[in-house]
Amino acid sequence: MRVLPKRANWATSAAVALVLAAPALALSQPAGAAPAPGLDPGATAEAWAAGRAAYGPGASEHQAIEAYWTPERMRAAQPVEESPAYRQAVKRYVDSGQANRQAVDRGARLTIPPAAGELGTPERGPVPAALNPNFASNHPTARTSGKVFFTLPTGNFVCSGTVVNSEGQDTVWTAGHCTHPGGPGGALATNWAFVPAFDDDLANPRPFGTWTASRLVPAPGWTASSNFAEDMAVAIMNTLNGQHIVARLGGQGLDVNRGLNVPINAFGYPQEAPFDGGNLLRCSGNSQPESAGATQTIRIPCDMTRGSSGGGWLLNWDGNFGFLYGVNSRIDRIVNPTIMISPFFDNTALNLYNQTRNL
Repeated sequence: MRVLPKRANWATSAAVALVLAAPALALSQPAGAAPAPGLDPGATAEAWAAGRAAYGPGASEHQAIEAYWTPERMRAAQPVEESPAYRQAVKRYVDSGQANRQAVDRGARLTIPPAAGELGTPERGPVPAALNPNFASNHPTARTSGKVFFTLPTGNFVCSGTVVNSEGQDTVWTAGHCTHPGGPGGALATNWAFVPAFDDDLANPRPFGTWTASRLVPAPGWTASSNFAEDMAVAIMNTLNGQHIVARLGGQGLDVNRGLNVPINAFGYPQEAPFDGGNLLRCSGNSQPESAGATQTIRIPCDMTRGSSGGGWLLNWDGNFGFLYGVNSRIDRIVNPTIMISPFFDNTALNLYNQTRNL
């Protein structure tokens, strides 16, 4: 099986704090062909100018986006929860009462195994217990996790994401709000980039380069109504130096419809105090329904802050690989959070995987 990565928490109220996502649109197809999901997020005029300055008038879209994301812009990018669009999505979700009308949508089981990629799997050591696992950049969990950078009309923002195995070998999973503000009328994120194993302690914080997305595919419930029970998205990545991201770095597995109460290791790049967004962090805990009336969302104890949105929840993580079973979507409060919330990976995740598995 060929494998690739997929691209992507805020709000308080009676419902817990929430995060952000992107809309799925159709690319033109030959007559008689089913439309491909998602749409090229594209590069802004400013990115094209940066690309032509760096690579000449024939710069590609990938080169434009790569050139746009200078170290200075990366440092200045804010957690997406700071965007007005995200805050509007949270308000829409709370006002709609969706949080109190959820019911489990269990269906067929699906288990996709992880893939090690050409870098392989190191000899297994003890599973790290520290909040910061201090992985080397070539560690399987580090290189299949990464920091996401993108542009919305109101500025530059950051999230987190996870490379997931699939036949197409080009998928990165993230939160829906890391691709589109959610709800009707939102603008698709542009300049969308994924940096595997991002680490600002390294001389080169991009040890495996900058990967750009050819297409963003958020779950339909996110783009239609900012439904945080569907706050998930897949980014289809361009090849880099002729290589698919899964073939190069490996990809985590995927599991759906396993159950609401499972052991989870969650990863992401929290950017607000006491963290600085420069390192991959980890939380561990047993999941449970967010509340008795909200069983399409699950939670774990976790103190990661905003910026970690879209980071992967790994089930049966063995210290290297596991099975994606959620994404960081919301936190219970902005200052000193104690709870992280994810959409429950039910038929929505199953359908999203089947929609993108061969892209």
